[in-house]
Amino acid sequence: MRKRSPYAPRVDPEDLEAALLGAPCTLTREEVADAVGIPEQEARALWNAMGFAEVPPGERAFTQLDVESLRHALALRDSGLVGGDTLLVLARSMGQGLARMSEAQVDVFRELAKGLSVEQATQTAADTAADVLPRLESILVHVWRRQFAAATARAFVSATEDGMPVLAVGFVDLVDFTRSTRQWDASTLERLLERFESETALRVTAVGGQVVKTLGDAVLFTTDDPGTAVEVALLTIEAHAADDELPDVRAGVATGPVLLRLGDVFGQPVNIASRLTDEARPRGLLVDARTAEALADDGTYDLKRLRRRSVRGYRSLTPHLLRRTEQA
Repeated sequence: MRKRSPYAPRVDPEDLEAALLGAPCTLTREEVADAVGIPEQEARALWNAMGFAEVPPGERAFTQLDVESLRHALALRDSGLVGGDTLLVLARSMGQGLARMSEAQVDVFRELAKGLSVEQATQTAADTAADVLPRLESILVHVWRRQFAAATARAFVSATEDGMPVLAVGFVDLVDFTRSTRQWDASTLERLLERFESETALRVTAVGGQVVKTLGDAVLFTTDDPGTAVEVALLTIEAHAADDELPDVRAGVATGPVLLRLGDVFGQPVNIASRLTDEARPRGLLVDARTAEALADDGTYDLKRLRRRSVRGYRSLTPHLLRRTEQA
C-alpha cells in the first residue's frame, strides 16, 4: 500500500464518500425525482424501502448513479414484469440483505486501519477504494447470479402443498450460549461464533440446502427433504462433540409447507423446529411427526417417540428423538 507523507492534507470526507459511492453527491431528492419524471413521494418510497435514512429537502445527498438506478427500477415496473408493490418488496429485501453484507465488508477497511488515527484511517480508505470496490462489486454480482440461479432451480423443483413449497426446516443451537459468553473474551467469542456459523453453513450448502439466517447462537436452514436436514443436524452435533474448543449444540427439524418471503421462511414447520430445539438436550436432535414418518423405514436412524408436551404456541407437541443406528 502506498505510504503517505505525514504532512499531506487530511482527506475531505466528501471525497471519501464520492470514492465509495462512485460519484459525487450533487443532487437533492427533488432533483432526482424531476430528472426521472416521477413525483418526489414515489421516489422517497423506494428510497425508504431500501432502508436508507430520510434526507432533508434541499440536501445534496444523491448522485447521478441514484438517478440511473431509479430509472432502471421504474423501467422494470413499467415493463409489467414487476408490480409496484412487488418492486417495494424487492427493494426492501435487497436493502436488508446488502446492509448486513456491507457491515461485514467494512472489515476490509478495519484491517487496513488497525493502529491508525481516524484521519489516517479515512485517508487509507480513500486511497484503497479504487482497488477494493471494483473487485468486491464483481464478486458480489457473480455470487448474486449464482444464488439467483440456485434459488430459481429450487423454486421450480420443490413439491408444493396448499400453494407453498414443502421443505424441511432445521435449527441448530449452541447450548448454554449466554452463560458461556460470560467466560469467553471478545476474540474467543468471535472465533467460536465464526467457526459455528461458517462450518454449519458449509454443511448446509454442500447438500444443496439454504442457510436462511444466523442468529448468533443459532442457525436456521432449509433443505428439500427431511433426510438431508437431519444429516446436517447430526453432522453438526457430532463435529461439536468431537471438538473440545466448540460448545455442544442441540437441534430440531420439522417438515411441511412454508412461506418464503424476503429471503426468510415462515410457517408452522419453522415454529415447531424452533420449539423442538428448545426441548432438545445437549447433543440431541428432536424431529416432528412428519419428519419421523418420512424416515421411519430408512434404516439409518433410530426413532423414539417421546411424551407429548405443552410448549409455547402448541398445547400438544409430540417430539421424536432421532439418533443414528449402531450399524450406521
